[in-house]
Amino acid sequence: MENHSTSSTPDSDFHFADALILDDSCTRDFYKNLLQGLIHKNNNTLGVIQGFATLISMEEGLNEEMTENIEHMRQSISDSAELAKIILTAGGCATIKTKPADIKVMLPYLEQSLNSICEQIGASLKINQTASLPLVLADTSRFHDVIKELIKNAAEASVESGQGEVVIDILAPGSVSSSDTQHVDIFVRNTCADIETEKLKKVFQPFFTTKANQHYGIGLTTAGVLAGQMGMRLGLRSSEGTTTAWLSIATAAVS
Repeated sequence: MENHSTSSTPDSDFHFADALILDDSCTRDFYKNLLQGLIHKNNNTLGVIQGFATLISMEEGLNEEMTENIEHMRQSISDSAELAKIILTAGGCATIKTKPADIKVMLPYLEQSLNSICEQIGASLKINQTASLPLVLADTSRFHDVIKELIKNAAEASVESGQGEVVIDILAPGSVSSSDTQHVDIFVRNTCADIETEKLKKVFQPFFTTKANQHYGIGLTTAGVLAGQMGMRLGLRSSEGTTTAWLSIATAAVS
């Protein structure tokens, strides 16, 4: 795959998730509490439905159709509970604790996880890493979540294009961003039919998806919110048959 990330990468080429950066206002706290309460009540309701489904399944004389319907109910309950967890994170309810983190230390575990994601989808993964990288500011667990979501989207798109290749470039400050800003830049690239400009503007909107119905359309929203909470900047570009996600991460101050 041609390297589009280390060449000219003006901000104007990318659509950024800046609108998802959350403030610390009282209004945000109100809606955060409202969302958490709604999810809690919803989970209680799902628990009741799950209980009744279990009781019904224990009855004798159930025919095959009834048994199948009960299993559909259980799967729907599981899907709803999973969606609720994702919405809490996308709604800014995740606890974020940023601290100095070493990408080189995180990379072996992360690479194993990312390879697993790509293998399940049918894509290959290549990681190009600058030899010397400074510490960055990140919540390690949430940083993993962001990268996994970007890789999942890239792998699915690359397989659809028939290429099935995802490339990650991890670049030191000054390679792309100005060295004065002290940011480590991560680019996730995949071959893909170009995304129309109007669609590209919507990729970070919740529940927007160009994929099948089994996709919630909230993955990139979640990645954008988490990135913003960690003080990172996430953008997406689609050009010349390559889609590129750009994650810019502030380096940690050296004491």
